[in-house]
Amino acid sequence: WWLVPEIRARAMRLGLVDKPGEERRIHKVAVPRLGGVAIYISILSTIVTLVAIAGRLPQNARGQEGIIAIAVGGTLVFVLGLMDDLESIKAKYKLFTQVLAGCAAYALGVRIKAIPIPQNMNLDLGFIHLHGGVPIDLGILSLPITVMWLVGVANAVNLIDGMDGLAAGVSAISALTIWSVALGVSKPYAALMAAVVAGALLGFLRWNFNPARIFLGDAGAYLTGFILAAVSITGVIKGAASTILVPTSLLAVLILFFPLLDTSWAIVRRLAKGKSIFSPDRLHIHHRLLDAGLDQKKVAYVI
Repeated sequence: WWLVPEIRARAMRLGLVDKPGEERRIHKVAVPRLGGVAIYISILSTIVTLVAIAGRLPQNARGQEGIIAIAVGGTLVFVLGLMDDLESIKAKYKLFTQVLAGCAAYALGVRIKAIPIPQNMNLDLGFIHLHGGVPIDLGILSLPITVMWLVGVANAVNLIDGMDGLAAGVSAISALTIWSVALGVSKPYAALMAAVVAGALLGFLRWNFNPARIFLGDAGAYLTGFILAAVSITGVIKGAASTILVPTSLLAVLILFFPLLDTSWAIVRRLAKGKSIFSPDRLHIHHRLLDAGLDQKKVAYVI
């Protein structure tokens, strides 16, 4: 809440703004794009303050709680996004850096090792055997699936950041949902991280909701998406027991349903047209709702 106006003023003086004019851009005036800096500083300073108050990191900070992993991976994608906000970076270099951040997080303990199966689910199709309460061990697939999830959600949040308040609003709701689930399954550090992200986003939304005075930028979108993906692993997929009716892996997808849906459809749409999956267009869900006659505030509320 306090940082954004300060950062906005400096971005305006330096000319670090998104200018209107491109077909897919819907804003009418130049808007600073360094909101991610405020998000990063807010999250980092809050966590450092809490650690200072506690006098130590939690015992599992380097492992299953994923605090160090989230800090390292999140910083990598934030710096990547900030560099892209300052001067455009080629898609292949961005993807490489995101994969590197995902591998770093995996090495430091953020891992999808197994897919939990509910107690009441039994399925035998000859080549697939599912037994209630017995998780599916991913084995060597753990690394690629974890990295795909981290990179996928980070890019999904970035792709929906095309309208005032949308990415930050959806991400704040997702963070609060992860917070409540993580508390319910006794994952306090994941819950705390989700709460800190939600707080940073709610403070940012004061300045980002229509009419936006500042945008998340790639730095903010990548950082937010990466942290949400990581805490959904440490606080949802790892946390809940397999006795619930909905598999925890599915629950994590449901929490982040909108950005994943929009991103998946964008990939399919672009491949069908023979275009690069990284090529921008004006066919996202929020664009379609705007074209249907809703204004920006109504679209944000609907989504």
